[in-house]
Amino acid sequence: MKAHDILMLANKNLWRRKGRTVLTVLGMTIGTISIVVMISLGIGLSEWQRQSMEQWGSLNIITVNQAFVYPGMPEEEMANMRLLTDEAIDEIRAMPGVLGVSPAFTIHGELKKGREMGWAQIVGIDPGMMDLFEFNAEAGRLLSSDDRYNVVAGSAVINNFMEPGAMNQIHWEMPEPRDPLELLDERLTLTLNNARGQRRRYTLNVVGILDEQAMEHSHSIFAPLSVIRQMHGFINQGAQQMHFVEAIDMSSIPRQQGQGQAQRQQRPQRQELQYSFASVRTENVEVTKRLSTELRNMGYQSWSVADGLEGIEQGARTVQAILGGIGAISLLVAAIGIINTMVMSIYERTREIAVIKVLGASFSSIRWLFLAESSLIGLIGGSVGLLVSHTLSFLINMYGAAMLGMGTMPQDTQVIQISLIPIWLNVLSMVFGAFIGLLAGLYPAMRAMRLDPVTAMRHY
Repeated sequence: MKAHDILMLANKNLWRRKGRTVLTVLGMTIGTISIVVMISLGIGLSEWQRQSMEQWGSLNIITVNQAFVYPGMPEEEMANMRLLTDEAIDEIRAMPGVLGVSPAFTIHGELKKGREMGWAQIVGIDPGMMDLFEFNAEAGRLLSSDDRYNVVAGSAVINNFMEPGAMNQIHWEMPEPRDPLELLDERLTLTLNNARGQRRRYTLNVVGILDEQAMEHSHSIFAPLSVIRQMHGFINQGAQQMHFVEAIDMSSIPRQQGQGQAQRQQRPQRQELQYSFASVRTENVEVTKRLSTELRNMGYQSWSVADGLEGIEQGARTVQAILGGIGAISLLVAAIGIINTMVMSIYERTREIAVIKVLGASFSSIRWLFLAESSLIGLIGGSVGLLVSHTLSFLINMYGAAMLGMGTMPQDTQVIQISLIPIWLNVLSMVFGAFIGLLAGLYPAMRAMRLDPVTAMRHY
């Protein structure tokens, strides 16, 4: 028998007993719904946690700080510490998987906007790297290479300004958030002081306001690196240089090295320019997690939002396994139902099987006939179950978040998807349904294939 004939005959045989076939397909449908919806809940939970983390920074960006000395630090850790110098920036930039590195300086100073006084962290970065590091302007524009005293402000910086009299008053309640666009096109006066008692004032022009979704940048002002480098140098004039290499207790240096030799080794390091931190853009999340670990092993302090993904992914896999196991129980019951239906079909079609064998049908054709019937039950049940699963997933996402009190994503940027059915789960559910039907039909097919034609003809 040809494959086409087997499929046509199998489909015809299935609908001889419509009620029994529909009930068997219904069992397979329920099993598919159970396992798809359960897995989709685990995937949706994992994706929601992932998106929540992205609100605090990109998963492809690492923040690198130079290490610091603390009292009682082991000597081997102290020896492994690294300074964040130009040489270190070049070394990090050459690491595999790095798309770009942006060193930065940070300063703090008194800000004035009209009559209002305020404060903010001012970060100097390379304007040409802002697009690479996912800076987005909600209003205005980002920095360009021609900017000097132009800056862009985070969405929460405006909340740091208040009237001079209000700064000395005790506020028992949080003030209402202000519109970030109030700062756009404003001029800010920055006052800086150094250790010599000198004071300088700079006028900064706000040319852009960053997107509110960039929460890690919301409380900072960003300016060209060259300008902040000069300001950083002014602030440090007259100050004792206290890099971490100078904070090392000389008693911790091995005696055979010698105190004079240690000082000679430290002297060049004191003259090197050291950045406050550096941002590293990587190719993907996996590279981010790998590089973050490598940088810590090199002696830097590195942090990335992706560092917390491992625990979340492990927890999500555990949840998916538990929920998938619960759904698999329903699928097992459905498979038993298919076996029962096919065995009953053999008893009812004993004469038919005998006639087919007498007419010369091969054992293989008879086996594939019953396997095709069971596979069709699994495929139809899986397809119907998948359609119902999408409907249930839609309803869960529409009403489930409100019932659970979860609402929306932070800052109302996106509705939570409690249930998420990716493309691979759609394909897998249909293929798995047909495969379960095929497995369930193995025993009935082998039973029909071994049926003796002479014995079967006695039932004619």
